[in-house]
Amino acid sequence: MACMAVRLRVKELAEARGLNLATFQREAKLGMTTARRLWNNTSDGSPHGPSLRRLDYDSLEVLCHFFHCTPNDLIEITGT
Repeated sequence: MACMAVRLRVKELAEARGLNLATFQREAKLGMTTARRLWNNTSDGSPHGPSLRRLDYDSLEVLCHFFHCTPNDLIEITGT
């Protein structure tokens, strides 16, 4: 069985709009802890922390609304 990797494209999408982490957090109306976790794609919010393992529906809805996209635009799956 191949090893799959799932990654959020939040940082990439935000930077394409010229946003840094603080601006993304403020404009998306997220708590800083949540914004860091989503931005860094890590469960502890640090840049080199353990991979993000869960994404709740509320956060997914906020991200889709903020970026005007679908979950397919936010989530990248590799190694399938």
